[in-house]
Amino acid sequence: MRAKPLISSVILLGLIAAGYTAWWFYLAGRVRDGIADWVAQQRAEAALIEYRDLEISGFPLSLTASAADVSIRRADGLQWRGPSVIARARPWYPLDIGVELPGSHQAGLVQEGGEPTFAIDAPAGARGSVELEHSGAVRRMTADLGRSTVTLPDGQQASLGRAELAAAFPETPPADHTATALSIDARLTGVRPPPSVKTPLEGDIETAAVTARIKGALPDRLGRPAIAAWSESGGTIDVDSLTLNWGPLRIAGQGTLAFDGDLQPIGAISAAVEGVNPTMDSLATAGMVRPGDAAMAKMALTLLSRRSTPDNQPIVEASLTAQDGWLYFGPIRLLRIPRVSWE
Repeated sequence: MRAKPLISSVILLGLIAAGYTAWWFYLAGRVRDGIADWVAQQRAEAALIEYRDLEISGFPLSLTASAADVSIRRADGLQWRGPSVIARARPWYPLDIGVELPGSHQAGLVQEGGEPTFAIDAPAGARGSVELEHSGAVRRMTADLGRSTVTLPDGQQASLGRAELAAAFPETPPADHTATALSIDARLTGVRPPPSVKTPLEGDIETAAVTARIKGALPDRLGRPAIAAWSESGGTIDVDSLTLNWGPLRIAGQGTLAFDGDLQPIGAISAAVEGVNPTMDSLATAGMVRPGDAAMAKMALTLLSRRSTPDNQPIVEASLTAQDGWLYFGPIRLLRIPRVSWE
C-alpha cells in the first residue's frame, strides 16, 4: 500500500518536469521567432542587420539567446556593432531580460557621406536590462558602460569613466505634446573633455546627471525632418533634475528645453549654483570671458545670492538660459553654445 503514494509522487513529478520542459522549449521558439520578426521588420525599414551563430540555450534554469558578430545600420545613420550579444531571462518570468555585451562595442550616428557625427567606443563592453510589457512592448531599458571614448562631431575625443542610462516608456503613447513619451535618467562620472579643447575649469567633470521627460510623440528617426516635426508639434524636454559637479562648480536645477525654428537648443533651467567666483576666475583665465566682465559678473551674481556655503562662498539662484546661440546665467551672457548640425 505504501508504494502507491510513492508512485503517484513520481508520476506527478514526471508530469511537472514534462510540462516545464515543454514550456521552456515553447518559450525558446517564441524567442527565436520574435528575433526573426524584429529583424524582418527592421530590414523592411531599410536597416541592415547582420549576425551569426544565433543560439537559444540555458535549459533548464535560464532562457539565453546569444549571437556573434552583430551589426546594425539604420537608414537614419544610427549604427552599432559588437563581437557578441547575450540576453538572459528566467523561464518563469521571461519579461525581465538581462543583457550582456562582452568585448569591444561601437555605436554612433553617421552622416550620409559616411562621416560620423557622434560615436562611442566601449572597449570593455557593457551590460543592461530590458523590461517588457505582456504585449511585448518595452517598458524600461537600462545600460551601464564602463570606461569608454566618445568621438565628437569635430573628430575630437572625450572619455567617460562610467555612463549609466535608463529609459522608461508609458503604457500608452502620448496623445499630444503635453504627455510624456519617454522618461530618461542619465548619470556620467569621470568625464574628461578632449585634450585640445579649452575648458573653463581644469580636471575631469566629476558628475553630470539628468532626469528628464520627453513630451510629445517621439520621432521615429533622428534626422532633421522628424526632429522638426516633433518640435513644431510642441515637443519639449522637461528637466526634472540636473546636476553638475566640476571642480569648484556645483549646479543643481530643473527646467524645460526645446528647439527653435532652426532646431537649435533653447530653454531655461532654474539653478542653484555654488563656486561662482572661482568659476568666473577660471573663465577669465581661459580667455572665455574678459577679466573685466568676469569681475562685474562676480559682483552681480553675489548680489543675487541669498545663501552661502560653510566657507562663505555665495550660492546663487538664477536661471541658466539658452537663447540665440548663447548661454546666459541670470542677466549675464556666459558662453556661445556650439551649433547643432542635423545634416
